[in-house]
Formats: sequence, structure tokens, C-alpha cells
Amino acid sequence: MSDDQPPPGAPTSTARAERVTEWHVRVARHHLGPGPYLDHLCTDGRRLRLLSREGPASGYVADATVVQRVREEAPGCPVVGDPDDLPDAGFHAVVAVEGLDALDDAGVLAAIDLWKRVLRPGGRVLVQAPDAGGRGPVLRGVERVLGDRDHGRWAELLEGGGLTILRQGSDGLSRPPYGRVPAWLDVRLLSTSSQLSAGRLVLGPGSGEAAVFVAEVPG
Repeated sequence: MSDDQPPPGAPTSTARAERVTEWHVRVARHHLGPGPYLDHLCTDGRRLRLLSREGPASGYVADATVVQRVREEAPGCPVVGDPDDLPDAGFHAVVAVEGLDALDDAGVLAAIDLWKRVLRPGGRVLVQAPDAGGRGPVLRGVERVLGDRDHGRWAELLEGGGLTILRQGSDGLSRPPYGRVPAWLDVRLLSTSSQLSAGRLVLGPGSGEAAVFVAEVPG
């Protein structure tokens, strides 16, 4: 076996992605509380299916093809492609960990308005979005360009949209390898692995690939 090949049983990129999805669900359960949950801009049904084990869960994504796929992968969970089909104050928690980076600032603020409409007073949101200033992009040598948002900018948008940030941190180094060190040998990933195992948000802002927030609708 060469030094670049992982040993048998080492986690694959798919296994890591599934573990991160499971982490999102555990963070939602711990930091957001019980459902009903809305999986905002979901791209597949795995997270929605896992959320439904914690409480009633629905999905929203503005793409008819994706809507159908999510319905097939999360049977029994309502999935809509039109935000007007989401009930006012129908949810206790929103999980928004995909798709926000594709929106401009006005689009992000519109998404926040949607969350405030569909959440009950005191409802909470789990937000994850790429952190252009995070350690992960730096280690991967990603060149930052004008318009890329860092942790601070995401915080400004959430607060500017009327949400109260209760907790903030990072997903950690969730997209290895970093440099020539194989993921299964990289000691820099240990803190990320510990956070995933704990099912909590414990890593500080800027320490990984994405900014992560737990925010609340006032009232």
C-alpha cells in the first residue's frame, strides 16, 4: 500500500459528507429544539429524512426536478417548490445549510424574511454558509475574490435581517485533503472529528470551511 492510499476502513469523501449531514441534524436537535423543522433549499432527501426522526419535517427548494427527488428520498415528508405554500408560523426550526452562497445580499435578506414568516415567535435557524476568510479555504489555497462573504459578513446579514445570533462557530476542516497530507493522517482534522462526534457547535469562527450560526426570531 502506498503512502497516498488510505488503509482499509478509512472514511471516504462520501462517508465524511454523510457524517456532516448527521452532524447538522444533531446540532438542530440540540441547539434548535424540537420540530416542526423546515429544511430550506434542500438538495436531496437524506437530511430531511433524518430530521423527520426528530420531529415533523418539511422541505423547500425552488426547483421542480429537485423537489421530486427530495420527495422520493424522504417519503412522507412534505416538500414544496413555492415558498407561498409554506404556512405562516408553521415551524419551530429552520435548517439552512445549503444554497445561501448562490444568493446575492438581497436574496439572503429575502430568505431571512421567509424564515421569519414561517417560524413561530422564538423559533430558531441553523445557518451554514461558506466562509471566504476561514482556515479551510486558506489551507486549500483558494483565492478570495470581491464579493466573497466571510464569517463577519454573514453575521451582518443575519442581524441586518432582524435575527438574533445566539451561537456562532465553524464546521471545521470538513473538506480534506489539505495540501499533500492524506486526510486519514492529518492531525489538523482531529478537532473537526471531535465536533462531529459531539453533535454540537463548538469550533470557533474562522476555524474551518464555513460559518455556522444558531439564530433566533425575536419574540
